[in-house]
Amino acid sequence: MGAALLTMVLVLPEPAWAHSAGGPTDTVGGFVWLGNTDMLAGWDHLLFVGGILLLAGELRRAAKLISLFALGHSITLFTATVAAWQLNPDLVEMVVASSLVFVGAVGLRGRPKDWTWFAAAVLAFGLVHGLGLSARLQAIGLPSDGMVPRVLAFNIGVEIGQLIAVLGMFMLADVLTHYIPRLHNPRMSHGALIAAGAVAASVLAITSGAAVTVLRAL
Repeated sequence: MGAALLTMVLVLPEPAWAHSAGGPTDTVGGFVWLGNTDMLAGWDHLLFVGGILLLAGELRRAAKLISLFALGHSITLFTATVAAWQLNPDLVEMVVASSLVFVGAVGLRGRPKDWTWFAAAVLAFGLVHGLGLSARLQAIGLPSDGMVPRVLAFNIGVEIGQLIAVLGMFMLADVLTHYIPRLHNPRMSHGALIAAGAVAASVLAITSGAAVTVLRAL
């Protein structure tokens, strides 16, 4: 898994905030597809999921943590979209980027002895990731008639995309660790997560003026 995660950090060229939910669609099935493609294009989300899988170390714990993450982003995706929350997308994406720094830093320290606090953090970051998904979904426009089933369809698509990504990570990790054993070093992967999250958050702060907004809020 460390090999797959490190490879993802190194080869994915797009900035973490560049993915979007795509163009408008009128069908429920179309929103399933939008959710699926948005998750698969959103490597900030995928790297966070990969970091969780790498840190978990076992399938049962990984499943529980990923379920908490899915619960978190499902709650805020639905609530923020239906309630039409207008949040600053740049600030949200900065927190999303910081989630990579968090999971990477925890990984460098070693697996927690008590997983309760880490599970709570995963849920909290899931809530933030859901706000990012909501902002992109609202940006494409939603019909007032039939909004709820379309939001639910988008969320189903997100979960399908996440499942596909997880399976892909396991397959990629199996191949890479067989042919390139050096990529198996988990510390390299955790360090790469920290670097990717820090660079993404910094660039966002500089290019969007989000840093100024934060300072003014303080």
